[in-house]
This record gives sequence, C-alpha cells and structure tokens, in this order.
Amino acid sequence: MSVAGACSKFVPVQLPVAVPASFQRLLLLASVAAVIACGGLASGMAQAAAEEQALYAQFNPDFLRGADGKPVDLSRFEQGNPVTPGSYRVDVYVNQNWIGRQEISVRGAEKGAAPSYCFKRTQLASLGLNTDKLPDAQATARQLEQADCVDIAKLVPASKVDFDLSGLRVDLSIPQAYLSKIERGYVDPQDWDRGVTAGFVDYNSNAFRTDSSGSVQNQYYAGFNGGLNAGDWRLRHNGSYSRSSGDQIRTTSKYNAISSYAQRDVTSLKSQMTLGEYYTPSDLFDSVPYSGVQLASDDRMLPDSQRGFAPAIRGTAETNARVTVRQGGNVLYETTVAPGPFVIDDLYGTGYAGDLNVTVTEADGRVKTFIVPFANVAQLLRPGVSRYNLVAGQYRDDQLNKTPNFVQGTYQRGISNLWTGYTGGIVAENYLAMQGGAALSTSVGAFAFDVTHSRAQGLAESQEMGSTTSGESYRISYSKLLETTRTNFAVAAYRFSSAGYINFGDYVQSLDERNGQSTYRQRSRFQANVSQPLGEKLGSLYLSGATQDYWNTGKGGDTSFQGGYSNSFRWGSFNLSAGRSRSQDGETDNQYMLTLSIPLGHSAHSPYLSSSVSRTGSGNLNAQAGVSGSLGERNEFGYSAYGSQARNDSGSATSTGANAQYRAAKAVLSANVSEGEGYRQIGGGLSGSVVAHAGGVNFSQDQGETKALIDAQGAEGAAVLNSNGGKVDGNGYAVVTGLTPYRRNAVALDPKGTSEEVELQVTEQSVAPRYGSVVVLKYPTKSGKPLLLTLRDDQGQPLPVGAEVLDAKGESLTLVGQGSRVFLRSEGQQGQILVRWGDGAERQCQVDYRLPAEKSDKKAPFLQAEAVCTKRQAPVQVAQR
Repeated sequence: MSVAGACSKFVPVQLPVAVPASFQRLLLLASVAAVIACGGLASGMAQAAAEEQALYAQFNPDFLRGADGKPVDLSRFEQGNPVTPGSYRVDVYVNQNWIGRQEISVRGAEKGAAPSYCFKRTQLASLGLNTDKLPDAQATARQLEQADCVDIAKLVPASKVDFDLSGLRVDLSIPQAYLSKIERGYVDPQDWDRGVTAGFVDYNSNAFRTDSSGSVQNQYYAGFNGGLNAGDWRLRHNGSYSRSSGDQIRTTSKYNAISSYAQRDVTSLKSQMTLGEYYTPSDLFDSVPYSGVQLASDDRMLPDSQRGFAPAIRGTAETNARVTVRQGGNVLYETTVAPGPFVIDDLYGTGYAGDLNVTVTEADGRVKTFIVPFANVAQLLRPGVSRYNLVAGQYRDDQLNKTPNFVQGTYQRGISNLWTGYTGGIVAENYLAMQGGAALSTSVGAFAFDVTHSRAQGLAESQEMGSTTSGESYRISYSKLLETTRTNFAVAAYRFSSAGYINFGDYVQSLDERNGQSTYRQRSRFQANVSQPLGEKLGSLYLSGATQDYWNTGKGGDTSFQGGYSNSFRWGSFNLSAGRSRSQDGETDNQYMLTLSIPLGHSAHSPYLSSSVSRTGSGNLNAQAGVSGSLGERNEFGYSAYGSQARNDSGSATSTGANAQYRAAKAVLSANVSEGEGYRQIGGGLSGSVVAHAGGVNFSQDQGETKALIDAQGAEGAAVLNSNGGKVDGNGYAVVTGLTPYRRNAVALDPKGTSEEVELQVTEQSVAPRYGSVVVLKYPTKSGKPLLLTLRDDQGQPLPVGAEVLDAKGESLTLVGQGSRVFLRSEGQQGQILVRWGDGAERQCQVDYRLPAEKSDKKAPFLQAEAVCTKRQAPVQVAQR
C-alpha cells in the first residue's frame, strides 16, 4: 500500500489508561511516525490528547505489520488491558477511596468486547452502591435477584471499572448520585482482618556495669510483652525481670508480672472484651489495676470522621452549592450539596484550633458565610456518639492484705453540638462512688464540670478520717483558642475535694493496717497550659504549671511552673525557659535554661549540634554540648556524643559519654559509655520481636501489638519500606509492626537486594487489621533467570511489534517489543514459548530457546540470546482460567 493510501486510512490513536505503559509508548511512537508521514503532526497530536480519556483504543494496523506483510491483530487492546478470565482477590477502590480487599471474578467476552468484572450481590452494599437510586429501581431489583454476576459497568450508568493486574487493584468510578453516604475514613467491618494463629514476644533488654570509686556494680533488666493469637482471641502477658549484683551489695533478682489477660473484639458493639489482669480506664475515674472482666467501647473502631469531637454543621443551600469549612485560614472540608437543608457531620477531630468559618457559594455566585463555635475538652463527644465501660473484678495489688471486689461502670453521650453528658459509678464492699457531669462547647470556650460523691466504711484506725466518711469532689476544665490573639488555653483544670472525700484507690490502700500512716488525700489541684504565638518569624511563648495541696499533711502544698520562649531560624532553633518549684516543706528552687540546636550541614545525614546551659537559684551551673545524627540508606545507624561540666560551691566536675544504635533486620542493638569524676559506666542493649507462625519463626527489629507477616517466598533480602532496616528473611517472611488497627495500611516491599532470578509481581498491598492481630500478606514472586531474547522467523525477519508471547501451556507472558526483543524469566536452561499476532497458524510461531553459558556483558542484569521462531502447524490455544 502507498503512503497516500495509508494516510487515507489513518485513524488517530486513542489510548486509555488501562493499556500497559510499555505498549502505550510503542503505539504512540508508531502513531507519531504516521502523523509525521502524513504531514499532520500538530493536528494529530492535538486530537489524540483531546481523546486520551476514551473508553477504547483505535490503532492504525497499516503501521504495525508482521513479516508476512499482514497487519498485527490489535483487537484485544481496543477495550483496554486484557485480563485473563479467573478469580482474583484485589484491593477495591471506589472513586479513589479504598473499600477493602474483595474477591471478584473476570469473565471472558466476545472478540473485540471488554471482559466482565463480576461482583456478588452481597458486595454491592460494601461498595456504597444504593440500588434504590438507580434508574428503574424496581426492574433493577428483579434483575439482581436472578444475577450471579453483577457487572457494575453495565448496571450503573456512567460508571467505569479499571483493573490493574500488576497492582492487584480494581478502581470503580461510580457517580455520586448512586452512592449511599459513607463516613470518611470508614472501613467495612467485614474487611477487618483478624489475622492468623501466631505467637510473639516483644523484648527490651539492657545491661550496665558501673565502676564507682573502685566499687563495681552490675545491673540487668529485661521487659517482655508476649502474646498468642488463636481465632478471635488474643492472649497477652506483660512482665519484667531485673537483677543487681556487685562488690558491696547483695545479689537480688526479681520477676514482676505486670498483667496477663485474654482479649477479643466485639464487633457489633464496637467494643473490646478483656478477661484477666488489666486496668480500668481513666476517662472519668482514676485508673486502678484489677483481676476480672471488662467490656469497653473502642473508639478506634469508629471511622476517623466520627472520632474525637467536631460539631455538626447545619445550613441551607438555595442551589447546587459548594460548602467550604475553614479553621484558622486552613480549608478543613469542602463538598457540594443539593438545594435545601444540609448537614455536615463527618469533620475530622481538629483539636483546639478555634471556631469554624463556613462559606456557602451558590451556583449563581452568591456567597454566604457563618461561624460555628468550636472548642474542645476531652469529655466532649460528637452528637449521637456514645462511649461506655463496664468492669467487674477484684482490686489487684500483691502488697496489700485486703483487696475488695468491685463493679465500675461509665457512660458518655454526645447530645448536641453544645453539650455532652456523662455519668459513672463504683460499687464495692463498704465503698460507693457516683459521678455526674456535662461538657459544653460554647462561643467563649469549652467547659467540663462534674461532681463525684464517695462514701466509705471500715477504714483502718490509722486513718484520720475515722472508720466512716463521705464527701464530694468537684472538677472543672476549660479550653479555648482566642482568635484575635491566637492565645491557646490548651488545658486549664481545677479540682477541689472535701475533707471526707476519698477515691477508690486511696480507699483500698487505707484498708491495710500495715501502712501505719494516713494516706495522702488531695485537697485541691490547679493546672494550666497556655501558648501564645507572636508571629510567623517571631516565635512563641508558653506557660505551664500546677499546684496542689493535701488535707492531712499538716504542711503546705507543692507548686511548679515553667515559662519560656522558642523560635526557629535558618541556622537552627533555640529555647529559653525559666521555672520555679516549691515543695511541701517550703523549699524553693529556681532554674533557668537556654538550649540551642544547629544542623551541621544540609544533607539528609548531616548531624545536629545541641547545647544547653542551665543555672539554679542556688548558683549551680551546668553546661552540656553534644552531636547526634544518623547514617545509612534508611537511617539504620544512629549515634550521639556529649560532654558536660557542672559547677557548684564545692567545685566542678566534668563528664563525657557516647551512644550508638544499629537497627539490624532482626533486632536493634545499642551501646553506651560514659565517664566522669570517680566513675565509669558501660552498657549495651538488645530489643526486638520474635514471631512464631505456621511458616516458621522470624525475628524483627520492630515491636507493636498489631503486626503484618509478609509472605514473599524467594524474595530474601527485599527491604520492607515500612521499617528502617527490615528485610525479608531466608524463609521468605518478614514482620511489620506499627499498623493502625481498623484502618487501611499500605505495606510495601523494595525489590532492591533480592536475587536477580526473583521478580516480585506485587510490591504494595493494603490491609485493615484488627487490633492485636497478626495478618498475612502474600506477595507472589516469579523465579527464573532473566533473559532478553532477540527473535527472528525462519526467514530471518523480525517478528511484529506487539505480538503476544505465551508459555507452552498457552498462558500469556508478555509482548514482543522493539527490535523483535522479548524479556522473560526462564525456570530452566532451556524452554519453549509461543508467539501469535493474529488468528490462524500462518500468524503464529514457536520458539525453542537455550540459555547461554554466561552473560555477554558482565555488568548486565540479564542474559541475552537469539532464537528462531518457526511456524506452527496448528494455531495456539490460549489458556482459559
């Protein structure tokens, strides 16, 4: 065909995102060449760019021909990236929001048509699809009753399904009009992964040897957090071991069992059930240790947009309007609402940052603004959100001879934007405490006020209160950001307790006759934290302090406060502070301190120089300077060194020291040394985690309750990007900790460091684990020697670009690239592949190849070979999964 004839048939290339990137580049080059030949480069590229979002691709076959002169069959790419039929477990995204990991099936289609991506009817709700909003909802409902394959693209108008096989990800684009409202940050409980049966021990150990004036002392410490997960239950034990020995002291050793309990999720109640030795919560009453059972709501199970406190914003729109919510000049939220009343109740908790400024921009350009007061204290909850806790057990303290049984319950409920109510009680033998209170968010700040009444009997004779006592404790908290001055009262709280009031912990301690003295009972306490920014480049001031006194000490109270100024510059930062403390005995101490931090360079691993000078009211002076930094590609190695000098009335003393830490793949190792006037100390530490599971035992540097177990067989040495220094072990597993429970967590691998003969087919996955679970993420690998084959047919001609390459079983492997080259992995020294660029035996051929003995280029990451593709007598049968 002549060039003129080709140009007359030329169709501009329209490339969907679904077509593989390598093939897109190939076809774009061919299309650009065609446009140049036809003299229409500018107009052709403009038209291609305007239509790059088309749902299908059209290619000019006259510019991609085989050796036989016939065009390559590209029909399989006209509807996007072809996916082999079968069942896949993939991450599902709806409008770029992760929904969860679900099973979908892919069904083949007629030639030239797109495949069907099948969802089950039960999956539609988890996608947020509201079938009642679809056109002809009744007919749709009848259709779904009979359907075993729901094709979203056909069911929902203007929707689209994009399958990314390499990332095991499906992106659904569904018009908002057909979706139910889903809270931001919501993950369906069906996608919360409870993990597998596994056991682990997180450990933290250190040892010190001190030589002080010729006397040697050795100290050892090890802390443990052990667990076993079986089904929905999590068994845990926390404890520590310590040992001391030396020249002039008696050797002592002790194991302290801190807690042992079994715990599981109660999903329907968004709660945790705990059996064994644990602690009561500290939201309304002081926390105490107990042995028994607890059922408590878990806020982590709520969507991010329902946690913490944020007011519901209500307004009215006259048209399809845009609503923008700002706080302190920052945009927190923006959405489009339909005409009529609207409610925005899924703002993320925003702390103490001030009132909300709401702007409603109508479709015709009119703008309305209003302010929603916002201040926060810990007791505030969103409207309609509740929190509860129930405990039944026995007070736990091995040092006491009397530990009463008790029952404790608390309940909090967000009533409206304005206020939250809460109440609770403790009932034990001869003891009763009841509390009631309310928290308010107003235009002048957030307040919380509560009253607790206690009544106790049977106190020890050593107590000055007598055997029976009762009283009240009053508490008020306040928080407010003053918009005009940006003054932030982060926490301001005052508590007053009458002479007869006693909390539950003090009551239990007072039952023990062996105490021989009265339990200190707090009379009042006041604390405050205030910060004041001075401007963008002027730094900020802060003030914090607390004062408290007691009923039965016969002395004054104790007071401490600190104020300071801090600022940052291009050369570093500094902080200047002054503090004062006074003990119950009336002794006072003033302290003044200046600290500087200066980076010694501009690279990522540049060390920091830190120095400080402090002076007390009695004239004691202390100066210290140190250097710290990190090394390694992922900051695996950390170091610091310091020197200090202290001067007082009796003279001066100097000391020096150094610390080093290395985050190895299987543990964290640390070492330290210090020396001063009359003493020398050296120490070392080891911390990490050991996880036992069905695939073996793995050691990890990281610790944490919620873990992921990466299963990447053959990928030994692959780096875990969620960890500084973590790698896939020899058994094909790696441990990742620090996952956020009930939230989407991305876990990624870096193939750098693996063998050249192993390829990771997936490098990142997402998972939403339950708290304390050990979830397994499988990263499929493909093994074989990397090989770049240059192919020719039996006539010595190159094969057509874009021809499909299949293995001996008829499963698709890759495509023929430029220069008639094919990249693949060979599992043996020889192999067989099939190449097809259309229907019929005359457009297909077979390659029998053999690997070379060695690389032609020693630095190349792959082998290179040439092979002949001979014609087949029968057409290739493509495998169907």
